[in-house]
Amino acid sequence: MDVGVDVVVWRAPGPASSAEAAARYAELRASPLGAFEPAVAAFVRELRQTSPDPSSPVSWDEALTVGIDAVIVHVVWPARRQVLDLVALLAERHGLVCYEPSREVAMS
Repeated sequence: MDVGVDVVVWRAPGPASSAEAAARYAELRASPLGAFEPAVAAFVRELRQTSPDPSSPVSWDEALTVGIDAVIVHVVWPARRQVLDLVALLAERHGLVCYEPSREVAMS
C-alpha cells in the first residue's frame, strides 16, 4: 500500500528556506480554511485540469485541502514522484512556493 505524502503550495514574496517553509506548513495545518488568493486559485484550476494518475480512482478533489492563500496536496498515487514534479512545476508557473514536509525540501 502506498503511503501518502503532503506537498504544500502557497504565495510568498520570495524563495523560502526549509525552516521558513516548515513553520508555514505548521501554521497552515492549524488554521481555518477560506477563500482563494488569486495565484492559488489559478494554480488549483490548472492542477484540476490534469490527471494525477489515470489508473487511480482518487481525484484531485479528494486530495486537496485549500485555504485562503495555500493548498495542501495529499499525494496518494503510486506515481508519486511524477505527481510531486507536476505540483512543483505548476506552483513555479504561478509564482508559488512548494514545500515537501516529509523531505523538508522547499522548492520555489
